[in-house]
Amino acid sequence: LRAQCLQRLQSPRMDLCHVPASWEKGWYLALMAPNVKGPNYAWLDPSRLYCHPQGLQDCVADLLQPFQGDAIDMVAGIDAMGFILGAAAAAKLQKGFLAIRKAGHLCVQTAAQPYTDYSGREKVMEVRTDAISPGLRVLLVDQWVETGGTMRAAIELVERLGG
Repeated sequence: LRAQCLQRLQSPRMDLCHVPASWEKGWYLALMAPNVKGPNYAWLDPSRLYCHPQGLQDCVADLLQPFQGDAIDMVAGIDAMGFILGAAAAAKLQKGFLAIRKAGHLCVQTAAQPYTDYSGREKVMEVRTDAISPGLRVLLVDQWVETGGTMRAAIELVERLGG
């Protein structure tokens, strides 16, 4: 099976099947590519981790570990990279997934929340109003939390709708 996987998925630059011989917690972090675009970009690029089937599964399992036994009704991911980990977490938990978007991207009735992003720019986050009912327990997921501005806006939206 490993040979088949390597034959199918391996490229000259990325081995999507390689898993280290010793499975230590967080082994997949080494899959993230270092920053090559300069100081205005995040210091690591997780997209290679997301391409690796076992790396992504182990990462999501580790991220969900603190929530074992918690009652979670839905997972929400924050635009845009939170969609990847959020959707993967929702699938693992067998729950629905809700996208919390930057303003103007949803074509349904929304609730909006202004926030300041990591660069100091004023923006607006939106969520559809029909997806969250009072008492719904929502696990919020984002890729990075630099200043907490986007996460704070997402929390305020969920709580305003009763979640």
